[in-house]
Amino acid sequence: MLETKHPPHPVNKKPPQLLRPRVGTWLTPRERGEVEIAAGALLSFVHRDTLQALRQDLVTARADTALVSASLVRRSDVLPLSALVQDFPGTPTLGLVSEIAEDRALAGALAFGQAGIRKVIDVRAVGGWAALRGAFDPERLRHLFIRNALRDLIGVSTETGGQRFFTPGWTRFLEASFSPRILSAKQVARSLGVCPSTLMSRFFRAGLPSPKSYVAQAGLVWAAYLGESPGLSLNAIAHRMDASSPQSFGRMVRILVGVSAGEFRRRFDGVAMLERYRAKLIDPYRETLRTFDPLTESQAERATARAWDHSPRSGHNITGSAA
Repeated sequence: MLETKHPPHPVNKKPPQLLRPRVGTWLTPRERGEVEIAAGALLSFVHRDTLQALRQDLVTARADTALVSASLVRRSDVLPLSALVQDFPGTPTLGLVSEIAEDRALAGALAFGQAGIRKVIDVRAVGGWAALRGAFDPERLRHLFIRNALRDLIGVSTETGGQRFFTPGWTRFLEASFSPRILSAKQVARSLGVCPSTLMSRFFRAGLPSPKSYVAQAGLVWAAYLGESPGLSLNAIAHRMDASSPQSFGRMVRILVGVSAGEFRRRFDGVAMLERYRAKLIDPYRETLRTFDPLTESQAERATARAWDHSPRSGHNITGSAA
């Protein structure tokens, strides 16, 4: 029986696009329609009728950020809105001022300030809608902690124009691994346009831990960082980590760290887990990682691709049809 062979998986030369931010809102019906039109395909909205429903979307990760209307917020909403801001310090919460009377706009802005909302977008002003789109830019919304973590792990260009510490391909792999919506090595490979088995082989040949190890440990950094948010229970964190149950999340933590999920939350914050990540997966392999590019085809892979191109199975050598 002949073995069926497949052509090599194409390598995606373009960087993956960041996923559309999911904006949870508490807006009037008119404002909902206006922001949908203004954002176009740049944003995805989850509209809610109450502040409590919006909060639940942040707990369950159905929304990445929040937008609240000055038309709806009242003095009685300051405390629950303040709790939302404090309980989710890594989640941007923005205020929106639309077509309302000036006194109502001022009252809403005052309530925003009392609740701790630092950024208010007034779409009545010239450039207001552009400011709204810019405020939810995917790169700008990336968690400050993760931005700093990646800069710390990857290195930055020197003032004299020196090179980064690692290759562009390794940088892209780390960025994908730390993406909050990518939770497995297969998802990382797909986002980078590489066959998962090919990615695993490249790590193996370089003498590095598996991609799965890097992604799993990056997930723990995320989990530890999420544990700093008072508004997130262990159940909510397990849900965000795509665990089938809190018990499953606990087993994963015990296997990877050796402690219970509760002890993990008490002992490790995001910074501590980032240091652990670096000590286990970066520092011991630093010399290898300086030149390792998981997105670049090796000589062996290029030879395989050339052999396939010249194989009858590829269809490239068919010059005519059978008589």
